[in-house]
Amino acid sequence: MNNLTRYINDFFAELEVFEDIARGHCYKAFIQQAVLDFLESETKEKALLVYEAFFDSYRIKLEGESNPFIDLLDVLKSYEENAAAIIDKQRDHYIHSVNVFILGLCVYGQNTGYRSSFAATCLDKSDYPYSYDTRHEEFFYRWGIASLFHDVGYPVEIIGQQIKKFMDFAASVEGGKGSKIISHLEFDNFDELNSIAEVIPKRDFTRNYYEKYDSCVYVDLLKPVDLLAHRLHLSLGVDLKAIKKSLDDFTAVMAKNGFIDHGYYSAIIVLKWYGFLIQSCHYKPEYFFYPVLDSASAILLHNYYKNGIMKPPFSKGRLAPREHPVAWLLILCDELQEWNRKAYGILDKKRTHAAEASLVITDQRLEVTYLTRRGTLPEQFAAQKENLLGQLLNMDLIFNRGFTVGCQALDSLALLAGGIKQDTAVMPRPLLDNLEKLAIAIHELFNQKRLQRRPDDPLEYPRFADLPDSLKYSNLRQARSIADKLELMGWEMRAKGIPGEVLTEIPEEIVEALAVFEHDDWVKERTLSGWVYGETKDAEKKISPYLVPYEELSEEIKELDRDTIRNLPELLDMIGMAAYVKAGCS
Repeated sequence: MNNLTRYINDFFAELEVFEDIARGHCYKAFIQQAVLDFLESETKEKALLVYEAFFDSYRIKLEGESNPFIDLLDVLKSYEENAAAIIDKQRDHYIHSVNVFILGLCVYGQNTGYRSSFAATCLDKSDYPYSYDTRHEEFFYRWGIASLFHDVGYPVEIIGQQIKKFMDFAASVEGGKGSKIISHLEFDNFDELNSIAEVIPKRDFTRNYYEKYDSCVYVDLLKPVDLLAHRLHLSLGVDLKAIKKSLDDFTAVMAKNGFIDHGYYSAIIVLKWYGFLIQSCHYKPEYFFYPVLDSASAILLHNYYKNGIMKPPFSKGRLAPREHPVAWLLILCDELQEWNRKAYGILDKKRTHAAEASLVITDQRLEVTYLTRRGTLPEQFAAQKENLLGQLLNMDLIFNRGFTVGCQALDSLALLAGGIKQDTAVMPRPLLDNLEKLAIAIHELFNQKRLQRRPDDPLEYPRFADLPDSLKYSNLRQARSIADKLELMGWEMRAKGIPGEVLTEIPEEIVEALAVFEHDDWVKERTLSGWVYGETKDAEKKISPYLVPYEELSEEIKELDRDTIRNLPELLDMIGMAAYVKAGCS
């Protein structure tokens, strides 16, 4: 019901894939279709197709072997499904990572400010001469690795939580009067994980990178933690020795404080695996030391920026997009992606979670509304999400007209909808099922068109949740009347993709006739709700200057009614529906 499908199509329309152009492959179409299929039904099976499409298109694997990255992700899925059921807090990360991937593509595609930040930081040929020349592919590659792999180390965190849960239970025989047990993971040979196999001579593999930076004398370029420290030194300007010590000591810090940062392990795993495979396949070492290291450091930062970089001795402030564009986007999308995350943990299963989200992404604004089917999210949820992102990221540089987070319970809308007559003979069942979603989509589209027409004027109600009940009801009335308008013209609403003649645009002569119909309906709804005519609008007193016949309206107000009609195909597309010409009416 949101704009993600449209945003994704916009992104792929601009993307160029080198293998398609140079060697006649169809990788872009392969990945795009997998993403669109996933958006139709966000299941693990569809998520797997996205993983396979991306990592098969950008595969680095030994001849005759399966794709190792898919195998790695299968381990994550298995741990979540089986091992997480006995701990208190645990939600899906397998589908979540695909949604993060998609959300990042949408932000990149819709926001020129972010694209400029990425280009300025990552597309400098004097720094990395082997970046893709094809449009947007360098971002696509780096972002795919970062987003799809950012939680691959989560099984380590699951194991840690299981140990803590069991130890708390074992100690509870005394009634829990003693001190809490702090359990932790400890490694006798951590270097076995924190090392990259030397497939080709180390000097040959590391030479160009080592010679470029004098500071490489302080690090071992075949140790993931040292590589990450060096990358953060370059990106964030932090002292190299201090960040290397912080990362070297991080396992001990996690143990002492009783937590596990899975992003730390995810980043190490990505570097270890890619380092081995790039050497084994005789690819250019630069492919590892630039795009892969950039993505791995973003994976580290998606938690470590808050847990380490913002604390002494670094005490960095909000992350700016040009400091580390991929990390900035990963933090944003990881924090925002709260919908359709299956709960595995004991306590999480009892909580209300967002089933869907409605998003509006422009060059200037970001609006996210989380939708619950039953129950409501905690009252402070939206404010906490806004505050957290505002503390972690410099949002103003990308969304200069602000970002907002809201929550809406669909069952509360259903109560409002109860007053609308539901004539199933006229109103198709799919619309009944999507009435609440359609009402929210109507408001989003109204705001988008308003911003296009008057970009400097602030929105009166940025989110559907901000509307008073009377205006929510008005949107519900408009959603309900769509079927009536279609019926008048010999059209009907059906699910997208089924055979038939689809209307992609409403003819202008019909727009005017239906705009009159829409205004008359609106006047009836307002009058029945107690509104009266007055020269100055006052929503609280239910006074409107527009309770007049259509022909007496100004052209500006008539355009709003016309937009309502023109927008019908786009509106239906947002909820997976389309307008079809009825048989015999073409």
